This record gives sequence, structure tokens and C-alpha cells, in this order.
Amino acid sequence: MTSEVMLLNVQGAALAADSALTAIEYHQDGTASVRYQTGMEKIYIVDASLPVASMIFDVAEFYRYPWSTIFEAFKASVPAPGTAIPKVAQSLVQFLSRWTSGADPKAQSLLPLEDGQERLSFAIYVAATVQRFYQCTELSNGQPGADGKSYARALDMLRFETQYAGDYFQNLFLPHGETPSRRPLVGESSPRLVALLDQYLDRLLTGMLNAMFGEGVVPPDVKKMLAEITVASCVTDWLPPGVPKTGIVFAGFGASDIRPSFLEIRVGSAFGGIVKHELVETGTPTQREPAIIRSFAQADLIDALLRGAQPGYKYVLFQLMRQGIGALLNAVGGEIAKKDANLAKAVLQTFDQAPLAVARAIIMAGDDIARHAMEMRVAEVVNSAAPELLADYAGKLVRLSVIEHELTGSQTVAEPVVALYMKKGHVERMKPRVG
Repeated sequence: MTSEVMLLNVQGAALAADSALTAIEYHQDGTASVRYQTGMEKIYIVDASLPVASMIFDVAEFYRYPWSTIFEAFKASVPAPGTAIPKVAQSLVQFLSRWTSGADPKAQSLLPLEDGQERLSFAIYVAATVQRFYQCTELSNGQPGADGKSYARALDMLRFETQYAGDYFQNLFLPHGETPSRRPLVGESSPRLVALLDQYLDRLLTGMLNAMFGEGVVPPDVKKMLAEITVASCVTDWLPPGVPKTGIVFAGFGASDIRPSFLEIRVGSAFGGIVKHELVETGTPTQREPAIIRSFAQADLIDALLRGAQPGYKYVLFQLMRQGIGALLNAVGGEIAKKDANLAKAVLQTFDQAPLAVARAIIMAGDDIARHAMEMRVAEVVNSAAPELLADYAGKLVRLSVIEHELTGSQTVAEPVVALYMKKGHVERMKPRVG
């Protein structure tokens, strides 16, 4: 794992990271194991002249290559990645697509691919999609395999997730006539993708459905609809929760920028000439928000400092609110049932997802308020700091996570903490002061 911080103000930007990483090792028998390693570099200078730097977190490998090796190959293959942060990110994704599809001979020579890597990537994607479908059946107020209603709701949820941005449950409460926005496309159909789907999709779906639900439990028509959803999902930016993902943050300056900016993407599987990725967030310091403070990966203490609560606490609060709202609705339904049982049943069915949606909305609203209030305390210092000091502050924040993991005996976040700062036309690495 890792712990990282990014600080931006109108003068410059800073990135800081610990030195521990997580790697997934795939074995010949089809199993996989997780390996932790310390002393690794996770901040890369992509373009020193602008400058633009990148920072990776979560899974430290892609197609079995360390990201440090991939970035070196990227810089060798794409000497002019772009003159703006979004263009640099797009250039990296296009490079990954050309490399993994075999369309870039130079990248293939720098990073040879093993036979079967694409099939493995596709199999992981399908397995994660089926696992998400199983989770959707559990969320649909029915037991998996119990009846057709839970399957229908689960398919509806998965179809929405793969094709539309936003939350399925929140979409139920959109104002009349308002439609959710469609997910961006990250690729298009090709003979390579069609051949992969024709050869392996049915076999993979059958095996995973039998493993998750039981032999022959899922009806053929449900499997067919799941296959259609899976095929459509391949070209959108949807990433199944179970797919190993790498977070990549690009920060720095464009050729015509006098203020820094950042862009965060998540990169998952690659198959059929498509690199599955999604844009998470982008931003630039403004007069209204002169400081941008972001933490990534294992940063519970940093989040507690900046936002007033750790994620675990928010999750417990969310579950308590969900249960409380559900109990209140049941009590109201009980009172209505005393006069009209059918009306009570209709009311409860109409609002069956209300506890989840309302609790989530409250948590999100409260989080925004708390984040603004707490971050502003730190932002007062960050606003006017020179880029060199930004790197020092970012390193101190990362050290909070290092101390936490040292006290708990965890090796997933570790010293040394390294940092990098950028101002227009200049980038420099440094080791933050301990004292």
C-alpha cells in the first residue's frame, strides 16, 4: 500500500510519498499473492521543462511491470507527451493501449509481453464483474438465487453502474424528467476485442456464476443479459470494484499555465486494445480556493486531521443512520397498516431504498461541510507557502501515516518519505525535514 499527499497553491505544487508499495504476483496455477516492499520510488518526473510529475498509489504494477519501468518506457516512446496536464494523462493511456495491443513495436521491444497476459487481464475483469453482480443481488433486498426479482433488480443496478455516472440509489430520487449523465467511452469495438469476447466470455461467465451462485442456479436468460451488460461495459470508464487498480496523479504546469493543476485517474485492466480507466478528479487553485490539499491511499490520520473523522467512523455512522431511518419507516408503515394494510405495503415498497439513499446523502453533505471547515485551518498556512515549503508540509503529513503504521506494526507504509516540488519551469526532489 502507500500513503501520499499533494499540495497545490497558486505558486507551485508538491507531491510527497512514503516508500512502501503493494505488488500482486500471479502464479502458474492461477492463484495470486500480495507482496509488500519498502524503499521504492513512487514519484516520477514526466516532463522536467514544464514541469509535470506523476505519483502512483494502490497497485504498483501494470501487466506485471513496475510503474517505474513503464514510465521510463513511456518517456522513451513518447518524447512529447503534451503541453497540458490532461494531454499528458491522455498520452499515457494511449501509450498503454498501443503497447498492450501490440500496435507499438518500440514499446513491445522495451516491454515484452508474455503470452496469455491479455487473457488473464480479461479473466480478472469478468470475474470482478460477476462478483459485483453477486453483490448487487444482495443489495436488491433478496437472497441470491431466491427468485427472479432479485436478479432483475441486480441486473438493473449493474446496467446503470456500467453505463451511467453517479449512484444507482440516488438516481431513484432524481427530479422527474432529469436523467443521469452517461459514462465516458474509453475505447471502441475492434476485431481484437470481438475475438476476445467470442472466445472467452461465455466460458468465463459460466465458471464464475457457478462458483458464486452454485452449479446451474442462475437461469440462462439472466446469464445472457449479464453477458450483454459485460460487453457494453468494456468500452466505458466503469471499473468493477474487484479489479486491481492503480491510482495515478499528474500535477504541474501546462505550457501556457501560470498556476499549477492536477488530474487523478484510476487505471485497471487492459484487453482488446482498451485500457480500462476513469477520471477521478481534476483541479486548479483559484482565488476562491487558493490551496488544494489531497491525500491518497492509506491516510486515515491525515483524513482525520483535514476532515474531522476517519473513514471507519463515517462508515459506522452511516450504518447507524441507515438502520434508524429503516426502523422509522417500518414504524410508520405499522401505523398505516392498522388502517390500510395494502397502503402500508405500497408505501414500504416505494421507499424500500430510502434508508440507504438518505443516509448516504447525509454523510456526503456532512463530509463536505467538515472537510471545508477542517481543510481551511491547514489551507491558511498552505495558501502562502513557497513551493519548497509545500514539499516540507506534504512530507510532514505523510509522516503521520508512517507513525500510525509503525505503532500498529504494519509494514504497508514506511520510511523514507520523499517529496518533490514544482514551480513554473523548475522541478526538484527533496527529503523533508524530520524535525
